[in-house]
Parts: sequence; structure tokens; C-alpha cells
Amino acid sequence: MIMDMSVKGGRFKCIVTGEEKYFTPNSLQKKIDKFGSIEAFERFYVCKPAIKLLKKGISIDDIRKQLNSSATHNVNIEVLFKLKLFKKKKKGTVLSPEELRAQQEQTRENERKYYEHKEKMSSCVKTWVEWATGGPNKCQVPYGGTCIRPDLYYDNDESCGDCPYYEHCLCANKNK
Repeated sequence: MIMDMSVKGGRFKCIVTGEEKYFTPNSLQKKIDKFGSIEAFERFYVCKPAIKLLKKGISIDDIRKQLNSSATHNVNIEVLFKLKLFKKKKKGTVLSPEELRAQQEQTRENERKYYEHKEKMSSCVKTWVEWATGGPNKCQVPYGGTCIRPDLYYDNDESCGDCPYYEHCLCANKNK
């Protein structure tokens, strides 16, 4: 890196929040090396708090509210894509708040259905244990089933020990 001696420090505004930050001559030179010119850096500068929130998938308006910014100017989304602050959705990426709420609601609904089903079957322990260890219509049995008390199984050197469900369990690894 060759230091351009004519570079002086300066203040630059974040394109998202409008927050100003001072850059020393050394740090500004690094930014010029990265972006190509002071003008390019000025067009692309985003402050660190805004970067973190953008990577989490939070909208620009919500970022401005969280960071108490009074900025109202429009931000060119293409600039943020070039900076790789918006990522294409892949499996396991951050969900939008709406998607997260929908997923949480679906999880709550699934839990509710499970506990309702368990409640109905509690009168008949055998039916419930077979359903819990072998799956609906015993679909898990060919794959070994599922232990419903692994805490007892692993605490007793991989034996079912005092499991109250041993008699009706369909799990392939059950042993006394």
C-alpha cells in the first residue's frame, strides 16, 4: 500500500443513518484503497451499527428508528447489494420478522396439537407410548423408533433402567 501524502482525514456521513464519522488519514487511505476513490467511499459508506442490523435483515426504516436517526433520504438499494449487506435467502438464513412470527405461530400450533393428542391418549397409556415411540401408524418402527425417556436411557449406561414405558415401547434400542 502506497500512502498518498495528500490525503487528509475527514468526516463522512452514513448513507443509511446520516451519522457522521471522522476518519484519520491512515484509515481514510485504507478506504480509498478499498473503494478506489474518496468519492466512491463517500457514496458507499455505511456505519458499523447499520451494517450489523442490515445483515440481520432489518429494514432501513426500522434501523433508523433503532439508532434514533432523523435521516429521511432514500437509500439506493443497489448500493447495499454491492456492499453485500443484503443476502439472497438460503436455507438457514435470517428470516424477516413476518416470516419469523409465522414460523413461531406454526410451532405453537404444532405444540398445541401434540399436547391435545397426548391428552386424548393419556387415558390409554399403551396407545400413547406406541404412538410416541413408533410414530403415527408405526411409521418410525422400521427406522428404530424414538425413545421418549432418553434421560433414563443414557443415565443408566444405555439401558432403560426404571423407564415406566418399557413394556409398550417400540424403540429398537430398548434393553434392561
